[in-house]
Amino acid sequence: MAFDLHRADGEVLRFDDDARFSFTAAGHLVVYDPEGGKTVFSHHSWNWLEEPVPPPGD
Repeated sequence: MAFDLHRADGEVLRFDDDARFSFTAAGHLVVYDPEGGKTVFSHHSWNWLEEPVPPPGD
């Protein structure tokens, strides 16, 4: 499932169907890329996650 990460600074990061995410016990977000890498986002640096809305007509 693709998802968008809305950061506190207004930036929106789009992740495709191959990316996965989980949360740590402290509330940090961990995003895993298809190659096995991971990125940890502090709970202060992101606002919310949502599924991307397809463009009209799709």
